[in-house]
Amino acid sequence: MNRPSDFADIKEALQDRIEALARELLPDGHRNGGYWIGRNPLRDDRHAGSFWILLKRNPGVWKDEATGDTGDVINLVQYLGQLPDYRATRDWCVRWLGWKSGPQKPMSDAARRAVERQREKQRAEREASEAEELAKQSGRAFSLWLKCVKLTPDTFPGSLLETYLQSRGLDLKRWLIDAGRPLPGAIRFSASEPYVLAEGRGRTHRPCMVTLMTGANGRHQAIHRTWLSPDGSGKAAFPDPERNKARKIWPSPVGAVIRISKGEGDLTPEEAARQGRAGPLVVTEGIEDALSIAISCPDHRVWAAGTLGNIAHVPVLPCVSRVIVAADNDWHNKQASAALGRAVAALKAHGRPVAIARSTIGKDMNDLLKGEPV
Repeated sequence: MNRPSDFADIKEALQDRIEALARELLPDGHRNGGYWIGRNPLRDDRHAGSFWILLKRNPGVWKDEATGDTGDVINLVQYLGQLPDYRATRDWCVRWLGWKSGPQKPMSDAARRAVERQREKQRAEREASEAEELAKQSGRAFSLWLKCVKLTPDTFPGSLLETYLQSRGLDLKRWLIDAGRPLPGAIRFSASEPYVLAEGRGRTHRPCMVTLMTGANGRHQAIHRTWLSPDGSGKAAFPDPERNKARKIWPSPVGAVIRISKGEGDLTPEEAARQGRAGPLVVTEGIEDALSIAISCPDHRVWAAGTLGNIAHVPVLPCVSRVIVAADNDWHNKQASAALGRAVAALKAHGRPVAIARSTIGKDMNDLLKGEPV
């Protein structure tokens, strides 16, 4: 259905007040950088972070990562308000904005063009400002990663990070260092990384695995953080586990990956492209799964996407001959299965063969490596 012509003005006004609107429509959510993060109230959503609303770039754009539902700020109002059509949506927006309803005096063509030019100018300025802010956050994230300890044959053995990875069955000293294979350059370690607790309860510090996420051009874009328990025996337990999930990646992971293994020839994607060499790429959601595959399949390039939703945005570069998606064994979860299907379709659009691989036991490839039928 086509929207009434004055929806453009309504959309602009809603975008200008997007955080207040997000609080209205998703009151149990919270702000996380440029996102409003929460649960989808229209389904049994147990994971805060699966539903997000953009507060900066393209304000009001939203997505449910589990179902794939998405849209702009007008669709957001209609979706969460469960409104039957655009007329009802317009009426809701007008009331919320405090505008008077009823027929509006028509604009002249010249006035309309002037309004459009002004709107386009404001949009361009907003997008430029948001891109600048995102670049600053990306730079700060990269700076944080640079300050962390690089993994080397000297720094890794005996560290808390080694303890944690061994708890996941990942003996990198045995399978990489002692075998003369390189440690993943994207992974670094912070002995004390701050974690801000929810509801103004201050902050705490924990050891942390900090990994670099790079875009299609190979440049830094974001970091992924896994806070660990003080003794390194597992992941840190925080009083706000759902919020922890939403804070792991900073700032935006879309289209970025954690490069875990270079595969045969130990070439970066850029070096492989220059030499005209292509090979298989394995994509996982989590870092531990990616390490499990990198250890077991040294001739494959392995990347971690960080989230299931981001697998659809993984860059398929010239160095990739085919893509293997290492999926979790959660086919009973219809929403996750649907998200995986969309990711596979998006990857196939690049013109390469795409296959799905699953562990024969347990939940994922890390369970397969450990031999644990969890």
